[in-house]
Amino acid sequence: MKITRLLAIAFFTMVTACSQGEEQILNPTLENFQTYLKIDMTYNAIVTKFGSPSKDIGSGIHIYVYSLPDSTEIWIGYSDKLLYARQIDGQGNELLRII
Repeated sequence: MKITRLLAIAFFTMVTACSQGEEQILNPTLENFQTYLKIDMTYNAIVTKFGSPSKDIGSGIHIYVYSLPDSTEIWIGYSDKLLYARQIDGQGNELLRII
């Protein structure tokens, strides 16, 4: 009986830990993008993690825009793969290269 109970607890812990990696971040910050955005992410993985971008300003490639709480933006260049990610200020100046 104890073994069954321990296995159930272990399974629950494993499922909970795995699903936490897939949780969407509400109101993502720069630090969230620095931590979780990876060069091999698909568009679906990006949206799953950070939500839908507020706009797509690209022409030729997609440039997905995420607004940050500090009034800067994250611009993610994407075609069939993630090309770059940058933090941009209100005047369009690059502040930081994330990828």
